[in-house]
Amino acid sequence: MAEVKRIGTIPIDGAIAYKEGVLAGDCPYLEDDEEVDFNRWNEEWDLAADEHEAPPKVGSVVTNRYRALYSEMGHPTHCGDRLATLLNSLCNNKAGTNLELFERICAANGVDLSKYNRTGKGWQGRLRMTGRNLLAKRVLENNGLLLMPEGMGDDVQLGYDWVEATFNKYKPKAHHA
Repeated sequence: MAEVKRIGTIPIDGAIAYKEGVLAGDCPYLEDDEEVDFNRWNEEWDLAADEHEAPPKVGSVVTNRYRALYSEMGHPTHCGDRLATLLNSLCNNKAGTNLELFERICAANGVDLSKYNRTGKGWQGRLRMTGRNLLAKRVLENNGLLLMPEGMGDDVQLGYDWVEATFNKYKPKAHHA
């Protein structure tokens, strides 16, 4: 069996990453610096997810491994950090996630989600995960300040502990061949 090329612990092939249970938002490439690889990896991940024949019964793209990890952190469908909890409280309603509102928040922070796939089973969850992780990188660049769209109130400072934990998650990873 051929060795899988990785950046850190994440396969550079999005389809392999999907099969290993890597979340879409954990793409090893940064959108701004490595846009071609970023887009390729996300397309590979999306295709693998669309081809998967047995999606989780709850309709989520969150694998059982991450669902268990998230449950340990206090929430079964997201990582439970301050940003995820805030987005969940702002954007969720009885019908599910208000993606229009979520995208407005992303846009206010310079995250454009218009190029992401909006077809196939689970696209909403993948969009939310990818968007949340791209948003986290932007909020981190802004020293923990989440900019709110016009008419949604004051910007939100997520705090030093969130900045420190998020920096450790997104700090550059060494490339491995």
